[in-house]
Amino acid sequence: MEDTPLGQIVLIRKEDDPKRIKSFSVYEKRIHNEWRSFLANRKVKQGAKPEDFAKVFEATFAKMFG
Repeated sequence: MEDTPLGQIVLIRKEDDPKRIKSFSVYEKRIHNEWRSFLANRKVKQGAKPEDFAKVFEATFAKMFG
């Protein structure tokens, strides 16, 4: 898989070894950082507000002890 351009990008995106990341070229670091930013932004958008969690807990306890 790593012998194709897409395979190389996948390997760069999934790398999590700090020593390996430190040895990346500028191009590889850009790919890695863009992917990490994309994942972080996606988690922020999908994340719920703390008030939503409180409502879920309240409903759960109301069902359990109500």
